[in-house]
Amino acid sequence: MFVRNSWYVAAQSDELGAAPLGRLILGEPVVFYRAGDGRAVALEDRCCHKRAPLHRGRVRGDCIACGYHGFEFDPSGACVRVPGLEQVPANARVRSYPLVERHRYLWIWMGDPTAARPEEIPDFHTNDDPRWAQTGTRLPVAADYLLMVENLLDLSHVGFIHAGTIGSDDTGAAIRWDSSGAQVVGVRSSIDIDTPPHNRKQGFAPRCDQTKVMTFLAASHVTIDITTVERPGAAADAGTQPRAMHIMLLNSITPETATTCHYFWSSTRDFAIADESITRFFHEMTVRAFDEDRVMIEAQQRIIDLDPVAPTVSVAGDLGGVQARRLVNRLIAQG
Repeated sequence: MFVRNSWYVAAQSDELGAAPLGRLILGEPVVFYRAGDGRAVALEDRCCHKRAPLHRGRVRGDCIACGYHGFEFDPSGACVRVPGLEQVPANARVRSYPLVERHRYLWIWMGDPTAARPEEIPDFHTNDDPRWAQTGTRLPVAADYLLMVENLLDLSHVGFIHAGTIGSDDTGAAIRWDSSGAQVVGVRSSIDIDTPPHNRKQGFAPRCDQTKVMTFLAASHVTIDITTVERPGAAADAGTQPRAMHIMLLNSITPETATTCHYFWSSTRDFAIADESITRFFHEMTVRAFDEDRVMIEAQQRIIDLDPVAPTVSVAGDLGGVQARRLVNRLIAQG
């Protein structure tokens, strides 16, 4: 059902403070907490005693204590103390997961721990690079995570769902795709289109050119590199250089269950990085746009659930999503 030997975003770094955090990842309950030195730890969120959720307990130094009977577990998952017993049962332990804190995210490996290689974590450096401004959050979505992946790779929907936010009709855009290794890359080039509403609000001229580079990184990450440029001669002030804008959208969609997911997104930009008003604008605009996606995709999931094998028709714009699904299915088959 899921690719287990892969890095997934489990949480934003700032979600994890002094209290434990419980979250379902790939259908498994996981508890996250910070040890005494601040290091993030991920353990099975199920006490081996009575299966109580550990996230309802409390952190004690480097350990987490179950809130039901006080069993304490260290970062390796070993039970190190049982109140009232002098000796801890030899089989008292919970599973621990490889966890890496990088790019303001907590990255978890749900598969074989010996296969976890931190160097394979996607390069999301714009999310903590001081040369870029960032804003983002987690959006719970009641739908299969691959529906969200398809949504991000097929941007022909933007002119319809997002007509009042980030959308402009570019259904005539030129698109080319390349699939190799563990990624799928698409380049969408739109020439002389209506400038999207959010760019118009920032002073852009009515017509623009736009290039979007969409990269799917197995098993659940999509980056969208967007460059928007005013049409030559269409600048708001005659004789000025056409205005340009470059942003990088980072998207990581982590399965919660077969029909729910955690959608982590970050909008990053390499211009006006100290302007908090622009950061707020991008945050509010992106929240509105992605909520529009959520409403549609959750409705789509409800229809799919009524008849999962109902026939569908694919068109050229679906190629990126089709290739991404094939890649994921191939990785699942490999185990």
